[in-house]
Amino acid sequence: MLKPNLDFLRAVAVLLVLAAHLAGYTIRTSPASFALGQLGVMLFFVHTSLVLMQSLERQQLAGAALLRAFYLQRACRIYPLSAVMLLGIYFLQDAQWTPFELLANLLLVQNLVYARYMSAVLWSLCLELQMYLVLPLLFLLLRRRPLRWLLALWLLSIPLALLQPLVTARLGLFEFAPCFLAGVLAWRLQGRARLPAWLWPPLLALASAAFVAYAEPRANNYGRWMVCLAVGLVLPWLREISAPRLNRASKFIARYSYGIYLFHPPVMGLAFRTLDTLHPFWQWSLFLSLLAVLTGLGYHLVELPMIRLGARWSAGRQQRPAAVPPVVPG
Repeated sequence: MLKPNLDFLRAVAVLLVLAAHLAGYTIRTSPASFALGQLGVMLFFVHTSLVLMQSLERQQLAGAALLRAFYLQRACRIYPLSAVMLLGIYFLQDAQWTPFELLANLLLVQNLVYARYMSAVLWSLCLELQMYLVLPLLFLLLRRRPLRWLLALWLLSIPLALLQPLVTARLGLFEFAPCFLAGVLAWRLQGRARLPAWLWPPLLALASAAFVAYAEPRANNYGRWMVCLAVGLVLPWLREISAPRLNRASKFIARYSYGIYLFHPPVMGLAFRTLDTLHPFWQWSLFLSLLAVLTGLGYHLVELPMIRLGARWSAGRQQRPAAVPPVVPG
C-alpha cells in the first residue's frame, strides 16, 4: 500500500532525531537541538498511531482475534532488533549493567520498574510499547462511533496528562497520550484528501519551526501536543506526494528508520566519544559506514524476517479451524 506522505513523515522524524543527537555529540546540546529531537519523536508517535489504526482496519478482525494478531505482530516487530542492539551494548561496551537492568531493557519496561536506560532512545520505545496495549481497544471503541467521541477523548487526555507527573512517573504514557491520539484522529479523518500535495513539506516545516521557536523550556508539553494535533488534522486533507525522487528517498529512509533509530546512539558514542582522538574525517567515515552496515544487516537479517514471521503466525492462528463441539447424547 503506497503512502508517500507517511513515508515522508517517518523519514523526517528519524532524520530530526539523528540530527539532534549528532549536534549534541559533535557541537553541543542546545534548546534548538533538544527541540528537534523531541519533535522527531512526536512525529513518530503520530505516524505510528495512524499506521497501526490503518493496519487494524485492514485486518477486518474483531474481538480476541484482532487483539491476538495485533499483539503478536507488534512483538515480532519491535522486540527482536532492539534485543540485538541491547545485547551488543551489554557485551561490547564498558558500562556495567546488572542482569535486572538488562532484562528490563529487553522487555522495554524501564519506566515501569525505574531501571536505567541502556540507550538514550529507548524511553520512546517504552511508551510506544505501552501504547500498543491501548490502540486496539481504541479501534474497537471508536471505529463505529461519531468523531465527537474521539475529540472528547483528546480533550480529556489533556488534564490527565497534566495530572500524571503529580501521581507517578510510571504512567508516562498519559503525558504523551495527546500525541498518540492525534494519530488516531488522523485515521478517523482519512479520505478527505483535497489539498495539493506540494503543501505537505512546507506545512510540516512550518509546524516544526513553530515548535522549535517555542522550545525554550525542556518540558514543553503544550508545544508537543499542539504540533502533533496540527499534523494529525492536516495530514488527512492532503493528496499524496507524486514526486518520484522524493518518494523513493522517503521510502528508503522510512524502511530503515527503525534500525537508524536504534543503532545511531551506540555507533555515535564509539565514533565521537570512544575514538575522540581520531581525525574528524575518520570519525565521520566510521560513523556513517558502521551505521549503514548495522542498519542494513539489522533490517534484512532480523527486522524483515521477524515481521514476516509475525504475519505468518497471526495468519495461521486466524485460519486454524475451530474445534468441533462434542455431541451430547440425547
